[in-house]
Amino acid sequence: MTRDSAGPRGIGPRLRPGIRLRLRLGLRPGLRPGLRFGGAPQLGLVLRIGVALGGVILGGGLGGGLAGGLVAGLGGALGGCRDSGDAGDLGEPLEVLAPPGPTDDPGDEKPGFIAALTPEHSADVMAPYTSASASLAVKLGDVVKKGQILARLDDRQLRQELDAARAQAHTAEATITQAEVDKRGAEIVLAREHKAEAEGVGSKADVAGAEQAVAKASAMITVAHATAEERATQIARLQAHLQEMTLVAPIDGRVAMIYPQDGARVEEGRPVLRVISGGVFVKFAIPADKVGAIHAGDTVDVRLDRRPDPLTATVRHIAPELDAVAQMILADAELLNPPPDLQPGTVGRIVPRLAPRLAPRPVPRPHAKPDPRSP
Repeated sequence: MTRDSAGPRGIGPRLRPGIRLRLRLGLRPGLRPGLRFGGAPQLGLVLRIGVALGGVILGGGLGGGLAGGLVAGLGGALGGCRDSGDAGDLGEPLEVLAPPGPTDDPGDEKPGFIAALTPEHSADVMAPYTSASASLAVKLGDVVKKGQILARLDDRQLRQELDAARAQAHTAEATITQAEVDKRGAEIVLAREHKAEAEGVGSKADVAGAEQAVAKASAMITVAHATAEERATQIARLQAHLQEMTLVAPIDGRVAMIYPQDGARVEEGRPVLRVISGGVFVKFAIPADKVGAIHAGDTVDVRLDRRPDPLTATVRHIAPELDAVAQMILADAELLNPPPDLQPGTVGRIVPRLAPRLAPRPVPRPHAKPDPRSP
């Protein structure tokens, strides 16, 4: 049987999504059953066919047209027969590769849940405003008291703004004095115009003009007072800002982290130092598919890196919702009799303890009745 007389029998029912086929093609014509392509010399060209989601994917660097032609001729090749003269063909058989199993990506095979030691109390000291430089008064690891000065931020710009606000406040006060003088003068003019009108030597228009001048002077006094109050508020705000440029320790503890270098620029709202105190507890994350594997109050083992013996802890809290970013449930546990040399930031794993298995209760065997036939 020749290649032209055979169709793609035997291949359609065997294709499954995810199966990959690797074929080595040759130049010599003639095919035989057994799904082999013979020929010499060998091209060394590999055609990869991957069936995924019901479609055929071609690889191996073939162009679109060439790949399509090869696939079109694949049916006849697979079902064709080879001439008897090619009995010594050394062609390679069709290699079928199974789809990758779940063991191809083992992921995290360690038991338990990833965890880290966290200080009981911690506080980040933030920069209240942007400063050109930060002058540090402590070093990493220093023991500090609450209210102790940790760093001073460059406050030259704030002091300049404070001086300008004070000058504007003096101007506002002078404006108030000038407006009050103008009002007293307008009131004198208004009294004179009223007297002239009463004596018949003045007009109502002159009286109206004098009244308008008094009202205008009164309005100027109101504006000057409002401006002065605004300047006073600005001065108070700048003075408060100046006090905030001196960073103090919010709690008793140790300096655990210094973010900027001494003299470096700091941005508003960014942390400058971190102070920690107290002991440590364990914070860990439970994958979404492991929810329910551990509960508050459970006793667990804590296996820390670079520490051979596990520690014992009790689960304190488990978050009621899934973290939107990590897609995990956050929880914490309290260590029982922790060693004094534990360092915050040490990573490890929380391993739940298996519940003890109860031994099956033996089933009493019924007493056998004596056989009356036995002697």
